[in-house]
Amino acid sequence: MKNSLVIVFLIFAISLHAQQEQVDHYSSWNTLTIKAAINKNWFVKSEFSFRRTNFIEDWQQILLRPSIQHKINPFIKVAIGYTFSQNYSFSDYSAPIDNRENNVWQQVYITQPFKTFKVSHRIRFEERFRDKISSINNVLEINGTDYSNRLRYRFIVEILLIKKYNISALVYDEVFLDFEKTLQPKTLDQNWMFVGLRFRNNDHITITSGYHYINIPRNNFTLNNHIWETSLVFTL
Repeated sequence: MKNSLVIVFLIFAISLHAQQEQVDHYSSWNTLTIKAAINKNWFVKSEFSFRRTNFIEDWQQILLRPSIQHKINPFIKVAIGYTFSQNYSFSDYSAPIDNRENNVWQQVYITQPFKTFKVSHRIRFEERFRDKISSINNVLEINGTDYSNRLRYRFIVEILLIKKYNISALVYDEVFLDFEKTLQPKTLDQNWMFVGLRFRNNDHITITSGYHYINIPRNNFTLNNHIWETSLVFTL
């Protein structure tokens, strides 16, 4: 009886999801990350992300993300950072006007190495300060700041493919949980999935490129972003 109820629930959930309007757009995300060591256990890092969408015709976001990170041991790193996000209005399903977000975050990164692959876990908690969009005299404008919390958990698998050329396959899934203004999760904000290749040229340059899919559930529709993403990490 319990199994039958589970099956009925799953069929209902799938049917409900299928009935929602599916909105797709296609993007190109590119990130440059610069890392510099302070000593063997401390280093600073800054990401510069440039994100375009609608077949790269329109700006989607520009991100700046500096941080300071500490290696507790070879398997655990902690970090604190800041993110500035310039968000653009690019369609009728995005924000109605351009807006900004500032957030601070704390992070734990755990690595589990094996012989030919490694598994990593990234847990990041964000305190978000987002522009509040209001209609004043029938004109949309920024009117104050909206505060909320969000938790991000990313599960990463990196598999060594060609040892001679330091080429690996990289797969991850990341869940975003919206805490709203509390310290407990309220809703699923979005889900990210990525599959691609990673190439380490030397101790200074790492390049990752692949397909990135984002699913964002909303009240009346589901937004799907199909992205080709490339990132370059340069270690000084």
